[in-house]
Amino acid sequence: MLAVTTTALAGGVLTQTDRAEASTPDVVVDSLSVVSAANGQSKATATVHGARTVKLQALTVAVRSADGANRDFPGAVATTLGTGPTTFTSGSRTFPAGTYTYYVAYKVHDHWHSVSPVKSFTAGSGGGTATPAPTASTPSGTATGTTPASTASSTPAPAATATASSPAPSTPSSAPATTGATTGTAPVGIPGTWHQVFGDEFNGGSLDASKWNANWFGCATCVTKPPNSAEGSAYSPSQVSVGDGSLHLKLAQQPTTVGGKTYPYVSGLVTSNGKAQFTYGAFEARIHTPSSGSQMANWPSFWADGQNWPTDGELDVLEGLGGSACYHFHSTAGGPGGCASGTYSGGWHTFGADWKQGSVTYYYDGKQVGQITSGITSAPMYLILNNAVNPSHSGTNVAPADMQVDYVRVWQH
Repeated sequence: MLAVTTTALAGGVLTQTDRAEASTPDVVVDSLSVVSAANGQSKATATVHGARTVKLQALTVAVRSADGANRDFPGAVATTLGTGPTTFTSGSRTFPAGTYTYYVAYKVHDHWHSVSPVKSFTAGSGGGTATPAPTASTPSGTATGTTPASTASSTPAPAATATASSPAPSTPSSAPATTGATTGTAPVGIPGTWHQVFGDEFNGGSLDASKWNANWFGCATCVTKPPNSAEGSAYSPSQVSVGDGSLHLKLAQQPTTVGGKTYPYVSGLVTSNGKAQFTYGAFEARIHTPSSGSQMANWPSFWADGQNWPTDGELDVLEGLGGSACYHFHSTAGGPGGCASGTYSGGWHTFGADWKQGSVTYYYDGKQVGQITSGITSAPMYLILNNAVNPSHSGTNVAPADMQVDYVRVWQH
């Protein structure tokens, strides 16, 4: 199993650690537990507070079985959290025999998010009937809650006992399918057993500088040239923002001069270079690309790159080329790839790739769209997202344009 490598400056010395920093959530969990009644039913209790005052569309305790199935405690509440503690008590239910993970999940701006810690409990055989009666309360009385109707049925089972564990948190699959939200427990559509080693849900109010740089190889505030000489935009940190649960990479038609060359556009780019890089794994991002009619506009890209191009390789999970969603893998052996059939513009779509020794398999919205088996390198790569533009593709260029990213996640076996 290959671990993620992240870097951070400590006392002026570049040091390494084997974990990725977590992004700051809107909701902070103070305590979380599962309790059982004599009739074999269990309920969850969580005490939470807001990192700031935040209005939640839903607050619940999500549950996943060992095979990844959604078995959430019934019901959820809409509430407004302040910085003081609020206690949420779920409805009761019994669980078929097995081991389950559970964690706090919440919905804001039509997106589901999850919060550490993730804990586990083990249930005996049988099943039961879920009784939806969730509540949320706060000692100060500042938070209010409503109880949506929710029912589930099963057969009685023995009690469940809660114990702590440390898998990575995930986004509940109970989010409506129309939002395109994912569980986060595994990459969408990619088979195998995975654990998450890196992620950013973009839930805060600014870019997480422990994970991302906001330009291409420059100082924190520098405007930089593009990675590819065919691009028509310089990259400025001013075109990068985080808000409403998404990363925004904004392209503007604004002549910008860098290094003596004037580019007709300025745009946004982020890269994890120097902060997180990976050898093998599943890379996934949920992206809303700019569109031109039914085509993908501009040159939006989600990709990974090695330190020595092309020797170390370049893995293009997504790049919008000529209005289509395309994928490639570049190395000294060439740059094979292809474009997926169908429309991947004008809405949220999930773009992923499974990189392993000798192959990269590409998945769009959970469906395999291609595979490359030649020239696959093994050197570590860092992540890049950018809203590029190619002036020669005038038929699909649109400005201003906002490339939005709901999340970026990386898993390994």
